[in-house]
Amino acid sequence: MKKFLALLLALVMVVGMVACGSKSEEPAAEAAESGDAIHISLITMDQMDVHWVKLEKAAHATVDALVAEGKNIEYEWLAPEKKDNAQQIAQIETAINNGADVIIISVNDSTACNDALQAALDKGIKLIYVDATASLEASATFATDNFAAGAEAGKAMLGYLDEKGITEGTIGLVSAQAGVQSCIDRVDGFVSAFEGTAFTMSEVQYSDGDAVKAQDLTNALIQDGVVAVYGANDGATNGAANAVKEANDNGADIICVGFDNSSSNRAHVESGELLAFMAQNPDVMGSKAIEAAVALMEGTALTETQVDTGVSVVTKDNVADFND
Repeated sequence: MKKFLALLLALVMVVGMVACGSKSEEPAAEAAESGDAIHISLITMDQMDVHWVKLEKAAHATVDALVAEGKNIEYEWLAPEKKDNAQQIAQIETAINNGADVIIISVNDSTACNDALQAALDKGIKLIYVDATASLEASATFATDNFAAGAEAGKAMLGYLDEKGITEGTIGLVSAQAGVQSCIDRVDGFVSAFEGTAFTMSEVQYSDGDAVKAQDLTNALIQDGVVAVYGANDGATNGAANAVKEANDNGADIICVGFDNSSSNRAHVESGELLAFMAQNPDVMGSKAIEAAVALMEGTALTETQVDTGVSVVTKDNVADFND
């Protein structure tokens, strides 16, 4: 009887082990076929800049189009009220807690968010950059080549200076926030266009992307005698152009070139105080990032992982083509 019970117990254990072994293989198959929603979190630098509004609008439209095709996607846009590293880190943590499968992000600072982003990567969350990157490796990046775009702005500025016969002087530099890699590259690219010339550059003035602050900073630069001003993002450009308009209306002749397509910057070009701005393609960034996020979660290899989304030089001659 004891031998029978022992044999029966051994048989039960073997059956249990087989059952456990077959069960361990089930989750992968179920995950592949279950149709669980793909959770995508878009995190931008802030929610007030028209650049981010356009990027999010395109991202949301792409999600809607994919859902209409039958994709199961849950999407959220997380953005600080203003550019702030601590707030952006909190948004990353929110995305993790909300169960994100993919985080699409434009970071304020190339290193400030690294710990939070690494925590996301450690949980298996995919990372995609739009516009501005951190120093951690991501699955894909969709961004303007900001150095090249800044160089285009510098070439445009040099052309306008040459037309006025100005061959030397100080160029005022107004940017957004220290540490924002995209703006650093735009300034560095701009400055590179002046290598070998007699022009000098002011110290970079940081406006936090706020047009009012940028206007005050530009007023100070104008009082210091700059011959031209460069704005490295939408708010910086808008504020710089406001100050240049006021100065030129009072008899000055300051040249202004900037960055980003917005209704305010288009109006400045039309009225003449802003001679040109560099228009990015945030809609391309937002749309392609969503498509890449879905492809990654479906196991599809990305054909492009480092995509330059391009830039156009907008002047009075073509500004009408860039209306929203």
